[in-house]
Amino acid sequence: MKCILIIALIMIVHRISAQPSDCLFKNPLCFYSTDILVYLQVMHKHQLYKQMIPFMYGSQTVLMTNDELEQKLSKATIGYSFNRVGVMRKGESSWSLTYQRTILGTEETFTVDCALVNDTCRIYVDSTLCKTVFERWE
Repeated sequence: MKCILIIALIMIVHRISAQPSDCLFKNPLCFYSTDILVYLQVMHKHQLYKQMIPFMYGSQTVLMTNDELEQKLSKATIGYSFNRVGVMRKGESSWSLTYQRTILGTEETFTVDCALVNDTCRIYVDSTLCKTVFERWE
């Protein structure tokens, strides 16, 4: 009897702690079993600034050359961990993602717009998003 309870408990804990498999090649928002903003954060941590640029579109990307954008990304920081808490479909190929992060004990919620542009999921980067997501965006 105890053995059955232990096995059941292990299965429940494993099920709770397992990564959700609903984000693996099922929609364009998914990148390697995560989402676009977390994927960009990982690329930023590995200093792959040039590889981040194709996943961005919007007013800030149009105003700068790729070299200027790469330089800004290298100076910016994306240090806090993000948790996606909501996805809202805005159109056939556009979404609004809601993220939550904790900074010094205070939970912040913000939204990121993204769309499928030329068969690639990209986040919309404007001055508001730059100040919200990237600290030290100059």
